[in-house]
Amino acid sequence: MNKKKSALYGIFIILVAIAFFLRLYNLDERVFHHDEAAMGYFTYQLFKDGVYSYNPSFHGPFIYYVTAGMFKIFGDSIFIARLLPALLGASMILFLIPLRQYIGDRGMVISAFFLAFSPSFVYYSRFFRTDIFISFFYMAILVCAVKYIENKTGKFSVPGIMYLFFGAAGLASLTALKENGYITVTLIAFFLFLVFARGRWYKGLFGKLKRQDKVVMITLAEGLFSILVLLVVFSLFYTGKPFDPAGMMDAVGSAVSHWVRMHEIERIGGPMYYYLPIMALYELPVVVFGFAGIIHFYRKNNFLMNFLAYWALMNLLVYSYLQEKVPWLVLNPLLPLVIIAGTYIGELVPQLRNGFRQKAGALIIIFLILGSSYFVYSGVLLNYRNFTNPAEPLIQAAQPPQDFSGFIGKIEGISSQYDGKSTRIQVTDGGIETQFLWYLRHFDNVKWKVSLDAVFDAPLVVAHDTDGNRSEADIVRSRLRTDYERLDSAKMSWYFLKPADVTLDFLLYRKIDREPGGYRIVLFYQPRV
Repeated sequence: MNKKKSALYGIFIILVAIAFFLRLYNLDERVFHHDEAAMGYFTYQLFKDGVYSYNPSFHGPFIYYVTAGMFKIFGDSIFIARLLPALLGASMILFLIPLRQYIGDRGMVISAFFLAFSPSFVYYSRFFRTDIFISFFYMAILVCAVKYIENKTGKFSVPGIMYLFFGAAGLASLTALKENGYITVTLIAFFLFLVFARGRWYKGLFGKLKRQDKVVMITLAEGLFSILVLLVVFSLFYTGKPFDPAGMMDAVGSAVSHWVRMHEIERIGGPMYYYLPIMALYELPVVVFGFAGIIHFYRKNNFLMNFLAYWALMNLLVYSYLQEKVPWLVLNPLLPLVIIAGTYIGELVPQLRNGFRQKAGALIIIFLILGSSYFVYSGVLLNYRNFTNPAEPLIQAAQPPQDFSGFIGKIEGISSQYDGKSTRIQVTDGGIETQFLWYLRHFDNVKWKVSLDAVFDAPLVVAHDTDGNRSEADIVRSRLRTDYERLDSAKMSWYFLKPADVTLDFLLYRKIDREPGGYRIVLFYQPRV
């Protein structure tokens, strides 16, 4: 190994170490997002009582079972809930190593840089949701596919079967993570169909089948083996049985019908271009060099890059069409763009070095330096300073402000003055129940959805606050004794961004010159003297 390669591999190792640090540092500092709280509570139920029931709104069983297993080993906490996403989000960079002969050493290092510092990938690696798991399995399946093709010799081979097994198991795990696994299976099947049609492999196929051509029969057997593995793993996750067709159809049917309905009612709708401004704001060098790389590699007829281009564009198209617009779905088109951009820049570097004095080369280098600097800056700003700022478009509105931790801390503090985890708590508003399910999971004397006509005498009372003459919180206050104190917070806050909000202050600091909206809550507490 020459000095240049040694230096590149050294940089790669450093980037992997940085990726782990960025994902694990102060991992439990940010309060749980609404979705994290719900998924955390369902995981806690599975861990504590062995109870799990599939609900398409909160996705598949994979994340619940693996995290419940971690709770059993390490205890239930925010840090442990987010630990596996953080570890997978960092370790997925290692999948670039088996791809280096296709993306080049420089491409491997540059792609690792993008993945290590990416605002999007770092943020959702520090987030207890399924999306970073999906990115991890995307990379695993891609490597399995590449290695299977490398070992394709026209006869059965142990490595080939092994890669088929892990690739199919990974694909099944995707569908057991989240319902967009079905989209993934469909897109892969459509790509294989396009390859089959473009290569005109159908010519003479029936004749080969009739005479039992060895290569065709082996390929057919391997395909059936992959489908069998996928179905068995899928069935085990959803039914607990190795092969339960009725249970599998139930799971698929409920998932598809639920998400078709969510699309039709436009539960979280948005324009077709929803993901493009987010990608441009946070991942500009990836977007620019990714799309430039798509054109470049298409002209060179690079099969792997063409597949990644297909993957990026089809994911962008599908998720732009679906009326369930949420920022974490940006990871689906972004991941292939990272590899394309890294590979393309890796090929550009020698040309830029040789032609630096040319105007175009100088402009590309300046853009790459400035764009990458802003890329790193945006990631640090988002993940370690603005991690609950609703002006950050990657933060969905269901994120509580950070002072919510003080709200929960006050509940813990007052309860310690009474009966500890058996202290009575009255909660009047059903709208805050989901957020509280996780944080109050150890309390066994919580009264939910208490009527406003009830007697309020618990040491802790939680109510919804709104603008107007007489809010729910005002009514509760009027029914309490005078020795109760009040603490205000919110279970979520948001901005509906407008073009006028995109100022220099917004681009540099994510500042907007108006107050965010929010779902405000109030804690009335009675300190024991």
